[in-house]
Amino acid sequence: MQDSPSDHFPVTAVLLRKPSQHRWQKASWRLLGFLPGLEEAVLNQAVEQGELIYLTELQFQLHRPHCDAYYHNLMAEQPKGYLICSEEGDTLAPMLATVDFDEAASFMETDEMVLDAPLADALCVWLEHYVVAHYKPVAPKKRRRHRWFEADKGDVR
Repeated sequence: MQDSPSDHFPVTAVLLRKPSQHRWQKASWRLLGFLPGLEEAVLNQAVEQGELIYLTELQFQLHRPHCDAYYHNLMAEQPKGYLICSEEGDTLAPMLATVDFDEAASFMETDEMVLDAPLADALCVWLEHYVVAHYKPVAPKKRRRHRWFEADKGDVR
């Protein structure tokens, strides 16, 4: 019997912090990606642009009802991971790391800071194993038209 794929994966988010050009904002933030899987060349290039911040002790947590969203993320041209944060002065406080765009979009609607970055191949493989094991697409249903003319026949004046 094959083991079920894990529903969580520990990650470290790597952020680039640069001084902001905006007069009301102290820092500009960019999510470079998640470890494991972020290339050393990307990190070396980013060090020249600003300060690297490593947010450890994060994890992607998967839930079976959201497999549809994970599937669509994998089928996108570039699968992405999302980091939801709240800005506290000069620092960011991470709230959630996710691979579910729908979940990230719900935080965008509440004006939380949502950063995204391409998912590394190792994370895509893990996500794919979970989706293959648990995703059951819903069969499309054909809509039936309501027959208005039959309802009107009994009401002839």
